[in-house]
Amino acid sequence: MAVAMGTMVDDATYLRQVIENRFTTLNIFNQEQISWGNKFNDPANDQENVTYHYAGGTVILKKVKLPETTNVTLFAEVAEQSNGDAYDRTGSVFVIPVDKKTSFLDGLKKGVKELPAYREKYRGVVATDNYLPTLELMRFFTPFGIKFYNEKTRIKGYQWADSAVYRQDITELLPRLQGEVWLGIYIGNYDKGGHKVSLRLKYYPADNDQKEIKKEDWVMPVFNTTNLMEMANQEYGTMFGKDSLEVTVNIPAGLKNLRMRYTTTGHGGWGGGDEFNQKLNEIFVDGKRVYHFIPWRTDCGNFRLSNPSTGNFVNGLSSSDLSRSNWCPGGVTEPVTIPLPDLTPGVHTFKVAIPLGEREGNSFSAWNVSGCLLGEK
Repeated sequence: MAVAMGTMVDDATYLRQVIENRFTTLNIFNQEQISWGNKFNDPANDQENVTYHYAGGTVILKKVKLPETTNVTLFAEVAEQSNGDAYDRTGSVFVIPVDKKTSFLDGLKKGVKELPAYREKYRGVVATDNYLPTLELMRFFTPFGIKFYNEKTRIKGYQWADSAVYRQDITELLPRLQGEVWLGIYIGNYDKGGHKVSLRLKYYPADNDQKEIKKEDWVMPVFNTTNLMEMANQEYGTMFGKDSLEVTVNIPAGLKNLRMRYTTTGHGGWGGGDEFNQKLNEIFVDGKRVYHFIPWRTDCGNFRLSNPSTGNFVNGLSSSDLSRSNWCPGGVTEPVTIPLPDLTPGVHTFKVAIPLGEREGNSFSAWNVSGCLLGEK
């Protein structure tokens, strides 16, 4: 009897297959277009594994069934290419909690006014008794025109990257990534071509030293000022400065290692805007300051070969090289972990204070801050 042989491959292909066989990859989105001003024929009835388009096409969303396991290390991986848009844009991978009376899904489907208001005009940004904001898994920033503009801007010795790839460990958020969930990606843009994105979740078997994560561990998103519905009339995060962001949360009993996962980026892209000026972020609990820092990135020059359409200045620098308020065109913004060892069960008020820059004509600053509370059972 003849023995069936497998396909012959070279050594490099074999090694890759050996490595990838050690973990599980779930493909959530594959080369989906995120753009503005096109018509999409989305099906009705919230079907599973179907891509839905909201906010003029700048938000894509899918209902998926994820493995009900916590004995893993979980990475989110996004690959992005320009499909016509030349500019650096805010991107976010998020989950919509649906365990309250109202969810962000209501705002996407029926309009932003369906979401609870904060300070009258900021919709869907803080937790209430009947609503949870979106849980941000990863914040990323598109480079200037990667892929689409590679051949349009040819510079001797510059080998432009084919795509921007963003990876982040999101293991601590696993309790909210079990079974049926709504996963989405947002990229703010006003271009009909926009961007092409793929999202993969990679599940690696946990090693022996990894701290155990339980399904009943507590993960509660409490605020997110990133206006994912920017193109559907959701306000920018301009409540800071003379005001602040406040939210009241009821901490359940029986938790340990309480902490906040906090992600922050400043925006306002001119000389006086908060994108290019260092601003102190302060976190308060019940009036007591528990954390403060100046979020700032000085490594943006590392992403130069992902930015073919960036502006070039007379001094030899490029726009993509410039330091920014915790982000770079082509990079991921890392969350910070804020320990909350003194937080007791019961009702507490959290406040985020940032000295927002003043408006200059039609230009204004805004801050995208997201925070979720975590605790172990």
